Amino acid sequence: MFKAEMIAPCGLDCSICSQALIENNPCPGCNGPDENKPEFCSRYCGIVLCRKRRENGYQYCDECPDYPCEDVMEKENRYTSKYPHRESPLENLRMIRKDGMDAFLAYERQHWTCPHCGRPFSVHDRNCPYCGKNVKE
Repeated sequence: MFKAEMIAPCGLDCSICSQALIENNPCPGCNGPDENKPEFCSRYCGIVLCRKRRENGYQYCDECPDYPCEDVMEKENRYTSKYPHRESPLENLRMIRKDGMDAFLAYERQHWTCPHCGRPFSVHDRNCPYCGKNVKE
C-alpha cells in the first residue's frame, strides 16, 4: 500500500479505494492490469481511457494542456463531496509536484492509516475495513 504505482493519472490514491483494500483479489489500481479492477475503472473511466493521455505518454493528467478537463473535474467533485472522507485529486497532484512523491506517500500513509489498528482505511467507508471501528478524518 501507499506506493507510487497506486497513484492514478488523475491524482487519486488507489490505495485508499475500498476495492484495493479487499482481502481476495484486490484491485491493482488504475496503473495495474485490468484483472480485478471494477468494471467502471477498466471500461468506463474517461481518465483511464483518455486517448490524449495515452498518445502523449502523460503519466499524470496535470501534464496535459487541457488539465483540468471535464473528467478530472467530475472526479474532483465526487471525491471531495460524495464520500465519507475527502480526497482531492487536484490537491494530490499539486502536493506531488511541490513536495515530491516520497513526501506525498508519507502524508497519505499518515492520513489514511486507521488509528485503531494501524491498517489503511478507505475514502469510501466510514469504518475501517479491518477492525470495523469508525475512522474520523
